[in-house]
Amino acid sequence: MDDQQRASDMIKRSLFFLLVLTIAFSQTPDERGYIVYVGDDSPNFVLDFPNGTQTSLEDLNGQVTMLQFTASWCHVCREEMPHIEKEIWKVYKNIGLSVIGIDRDEPADVITKFAKEVQVTYPLALDPGADIFALFADRSSGVTRNIVLGPDGKIVFLTRLFEIQEFDEMKRVIHSLLENRLKEQKDSLAAKKQIISQLKKHQPPNERYSTRKLETDLYKAERELNRKERRLALAKLKL
Repeated sequence: MDDQQRASDMIKRSLFFLLVLTIAFSQTPDERGYIVYVGDDSPNFVLDFPNGTQTSLEDLNGQVTMLQFTASWCHVCREEMPHIEKEIWKVYKNIGLSVIGIDRDEPADVITKFAKEVQVTYPLALDPGADIFALFADRSSGVTRNIVLGPDGKIVFLTRLFEIQEFDEMKRVIHSLLENRLKEQKDSLAAKKQIISQLKKHQPPNERYSTRKLETDLYKAERELNRKERRLALAKLKL
């Protein structure tokens, strides 16, 4: 074996060793048990609900999403969930936020009973074997935690246990994400209105039916965005 071949083999072994270290390090839990970090892309997942429906990360694309890991036997979860219901879900559910509870390794009938006991109306999904949980945190770590995803699917905020200061900060982060998303939607709407305005200038009167329909659709969309804007303004007063 010549020197060039030995050098090439050494480089390959070094790169392989670095790859193994990178993978091992990325799966090493932090002090709170997480194996993901703020700024990471969310792991892909598919969630099953007790009623037989499903949702996935792809379905949630474009929305602000809060994943709440929970279990009926978790007393901290039971303490936190009414606050999520009242201070987050009921405030933001019609303004672009999805909240999904993910119940650790319990059957559908237990989850349904659990939701009624803690009086939450946001959906709770099944997580047999804690396989979804293990995408975000070490499987053996504690269950009480929330993960906020931005519209692009990136992880924006992580919580552990139920601490008021951290919980309040999460509310502010969610609110800010929704404000930014609303601004993007309004900017997109304004651009579409400008395009239609230019189109009308070059369109014969007898061909303007389709344009009028687009204008009607945009008017409805604008009303909905204005409604969300008013609700966000009211919600901000409570932060």
